[in-house]
Amino acid sequence: MPGQTLVDRVRRLIEESGQTQEAFGATIGLDAPKLSKTLRGKRRFSSLDLARIADATGSTVDWLLTGQRAGMAARAATGSVSVTSAVREATKLAESRDNLNFLGGHQDWPKPPGFTSSLWIEQGAQLAEFALQHLGPPSAFGSSETFAGAVERAFGIDVRSMELATGCDGLALWTEGGAKILLVSTSENPTRQRFTVAHELAHLLCLDDQGLHVDENVMAGSRGDASEVRANSFAACLLMPASILRDRFASGVSDEGFARQVMDLKVSPSSLGWRLLNLKLIDADQRARLGRLRTIDCAAQVDLLGDYAGWVEASTQPRLPVKLIRDMLDSYLHGKATLRPLANLMSLPVEALRDAIEPALTEPSPDAAHDYEP
Repeated sequence: MPGQTLVDRVRRLIEESGQTQEAFGATIGLDAPKLSKTLRGKRRFSSLDLARIADATGSTVDWLLTGQRAGMAARAATGSVSVTSAVREATKLAESRDNLNFLGGHQDWPKPPGFTSSLWIEQGAQLAEFALQHLGPPSAFGSSETFAGAVERAFGIDVRSMELATGCDGLALWTEGGAKILLVSTSENPTRQRFTVAHELAHLLCLDDQGLHVDENVMAGSRGDASEVRANSFAACLLMPASILRDRFASGVSDEGFARQVMDLKVSPSSLGWRLLNLKLIDADQRARLGRLRTIDCAAQVDLLGDYAGWVEASTQPRLPVKLIRDMLDSYLHGKATLRPLANLMSLPVEALRDAIEPALTEPSPDAAHDYEP
């Protein structure tokens, strides 16, 4: 409610819990005198106190501090696909990130400069140049680290891969608290998944749609939506930079050279064909012929079927947001938060996770001593 303070909200939670103040204090690890002093304004709640209160009451640190629930705009790019579970997952991740930010984990990430063109396609190209400065060239986020990992490293965006509703490729969500969440569907089509990550990255860098953006089919064209035109242009320029293509096809576009770049850049033959046509590196007839190839055909032509199979396998697997997990663990180890939010994110019992993080340091029994002999 407007005008309420942090202490007011904690008092309300104590009342709603049905516990005495002393019992509630025991639940969150505060003895009665310390809790009483804090509620009278003689002591401040620590970040760990807030984390434990949120943990015990099912609220969030964000709400305790501001009185506002994590929110998003309700606009989605599709009305035909049920994305309730995806939005629920994205909201959970956003609340976790917002809580970490309130507990002192906020970082300043690179922000795009202002656009110098009013044309959406040119804005996408300008945004891609900015992103490549921080991500590195496409080959860099395809070998030593995954594309998702590169996005987390460069921009602090939490990337989650999971099974989404049929027909839903991806979802992007951002909050006023600083969270930026990118959900992408697991898929047996790795080129589509990669394009989706790039497409949703554009929406997050531009803070499109006032908080929430859901894409039903990123490969279906822009549908006249200006932000979609920019996002598709961005994805094409990011994954297939003009400078790289002009350099690699300086002597012309052979079938083998085309197939090798499909595999190196991890893009579909259709996308690469259109990109080369737009750059005037091939003609319309050549684009039509090359665009009919499948990625597996290109892999076979350059003897990379094993790589392609591994790529498909990886794109079908769920992925938790690694940076968020690492930051939540760091917050716990520094005494700023409890372990429960991390356990919930990883779908593990709290005690099992605690045992894995803090194994008991006990001496081996005499019966087991021989196991440690050289």
